[in-house]
Amino acid sequence: MTMTAPGFPAPTATTSDARSAEAVVGALTRVLAGFGLASVAGGGLLAARAEGDAMRAFGQQSAAWGAVNLGIAGVSALRSGRSPVDPVRVRRILLLNAALDLGYIAAGTHIAAHRTTFGGRLSPQAARGHGLAVVVQGLGLLNLDLGFALALSRGVGGGDAG
Repeated sequence: MTMTAPGFPAPTATTSDARSAEAVVGALTRVLAGFGLASVAGGGLLAARAEGDAMRAFGQQSAAWGAVNLGIAGVSALRSGRSPVDPVRVRRILLLNAALDLGYIAAGTHIAAHRTTFGGRLSPQAARGHGLAVVVQGLGLLNLDLGFALALSRGVGGGDAG
């Protein structure tokens, strides 16, 4: 048994863990695609129909994040089945993403609260809308990343990886 630190065994993936991880990654891909599609559709509609700068900016930012989420889900779907899924590696990536999500939430909160205009390129109202949309996207992604990391933790080595 490989040891990562004195007294703590390294998590190892078995064949059944890999199959379970493939199912989790497949579910994550579908949920991310749905989140992306909802963000593109809802954000696009809001951006097109909003009368105020804040709501229009919220819609634009949401649609942009949704497009990125759809792109990530598309790449994941294309790569599906090409090689075995290492559940430990995927879990680490999800936890790293969760840390980034916290950064998005903090940055969005700062932009919304301070109404940062980026040298006059945005109105204070648009800055608030963009910032709030980043917070919403960050919270949604944090929920996904932590939820699916937890699902992988429970599947790897019978739950001993967490």
